[in-house]
Amino acid sequence: MCPSVARRYARFALDLALPDIPSSVVERASLLVLDTLGSCLASSREEFGRAVLEAAERLGGQPESTLMGTKSRVGAASAVLANATLAHGLDFDDTREDAIVHTGCLAVTTALAVGEAVGASGQAALEATVAGVEVMCRIGLAVPGRFHARHYHPTSLTASFAAAAVSEVG
Repeated sequence: MCPSVARRYARFALDLALPDIPSSVVERASLLVLDTLGSCLASSREEFGRAVLEAAERLGGQPESTLMGTKSRVGAASAVLANATLAHGLDFDDTREDAIVHTGCLAVTTALAVGEAVGASGQAALEATVAGVEVMCRIGLAVPGRFHARHYHPTSLTASFAAAAVSEVG
C-alpha cells in the first residue's frame, strides 16, 4: 500500500538535512529569511503592525518566542500569528506565482518561533524553513489556480500543512 501524500510530506520534512539541500536552495532560503525579517520590521512600525503586536502581547503565553521589532516574548503560537501578519502585512513578501502562495510569511515565522521555543539551531530552523516552503508549494502546485477560482487564498489553505512540516524543527 502506497503511503498517503500527508505521510510522504511528513517523512520528507523529518528526513530533510541541510547538507542534502543544494547550496543554491540554501542560499535562496537564507535570502527568504532576511526578506521576511525585513518585511516584519517594516510592518512593525505601521499602525496595523503595532495593533497586531499589542494583541499578541495580550494573548501572551510562555515567553518563548520573540515578537519581531520588539523586545517582547510570548507563546510561540502568538508569535507566529503576529509575525506572520507582519511579514505579509505590506504585501512585499515573496510569491510563488504558479502555486500562488506567499511562503515566507508562514515558513520563516513558524521556523523562527518554534525554533526559538525549543532551542533549535539556526541550521535546524533553516532546514525547517525549506521543508515548509517545499510542502506549501507542492500543495499549491497540485491544483494551480483552483483555490483562487473558488475564492480561497491558497496561502491560508496551504499554511497549516507547511506549519506542521516546519514544526518538526529541532
